[in-house]
Amino acid sequence: MLYHSHQGAQDGRSVVPSQQHYGPGQQSTASALTSFVTYAKEMQDLDEKTYPDEYAAHCHRIRQLEPMLRVHGILDVMEIRNPAIAALLER
Repeated sequence: MLYHSHQGAQDGRSVVPSQQHYGPGQQSTASALTSFVTYAKEMQDLDEKTYPDEYAAHCHRIRQLEPMLRVHGILDVMEIRNPAIAALLER
């Protein structure tokens, strides 16, 4: 697979995504997945009633990651078993 936004792609060299430059507000697929798993695991350990601000912040972060996870097909191959987290990602 060639990543045409990278200058090496024009001459046929394949470039791994970690070598691409991501502009402001963009992150790699691996970074988005790692962030998602981190926030999801932390949400499982938080009591929404005891820590409402932290819980809401994690929900917001997960929703922000959803477009990146969807565009790269991560949510097509991953089953979210936690009902609260799955509800955040339902369309």
